[in-house]
Amino acid sequence: MSILPHSTPAAVPEGARPLGDGPFLTPGAQIDWHYRAPGWQPGDPSTISPMRVVRDDERGLVAWLASGTLQEAQGTVTGERVRSIPLERRWLDGRTRIVEAWWGGGSLRIAPAGAPWSVCLFWTHADDGDWRFDGWYVNLENAHLRTDRDTYSSDHILDVWIAADRTVHLKDEDEVAAAIVQGRLTREQAAQIERHADAAIQSFHDGDWPFDPEWVAWRPDPTWTLPELRGLEELRRP
Repeated sequence: MSILPHSTPAAVPEGARPLGDGPFLTPGAQIDWHYRAPGWQPGDPSTISPMRVVRDDERGLVAWLASGTLQEAQGTVTGERVRSIPLERRWLDGRTRIVEAWWGGGSLRIAPAGAPWSVCLFWTHADDGDWRFDGWYVNLENAHLRTDRDTYSSDHILDVWIAADRTVHLKDEDEVAAAIVQGRLTREQAAQIERHADAAIQSFHDGDWPFDPEWVAWRPDPTWTLPELRGLEELRRP
């Protein structure tokens, strides 16, 4: 189901295995979640998010990205966020590595083994501790490959937002169109990504385990500290 190549060993280490194949990490352990952009080339930056493992077993990986976590991200050549690049240049302009804190509240990420998507749950955290569930963000991506402490995927640009009231709509269709024009995706790849979106929506309607109500009710262990971004000093070096 991986329609964009994982490419070189620089992107995914030799010996990486699919999600669902042990050995597995225990709850609370750190795992680093890597995303590449479409058309990634050796030397290009990736997004790397340090996260705490919630569950890691044959069904897949569940991990918590806490608010304020420092992560490596893709930035513009001037150090701004990639979304500041105008759409007509989004997939043409160069990118560089930046460090940024995960904004907003935390997010629970669920990556089913072998699936070309992951499911991110979002909440609004009230000051009194009352969490209001906002919805499921389905990130279309390559099926993950992982090592003992890292998991790797390639982002497919198109996403699905499923609100708490169960309304469904696609996101970033304009970015997919731009990626085709600018040579980051072929039309055949884009068509396959759309089929993956349909399959993910059907998974939601079928009530598959990433969409189980148990995850909406889940809360992080209050004793967990923020995981550390490995190599932070090197990233910040001029």
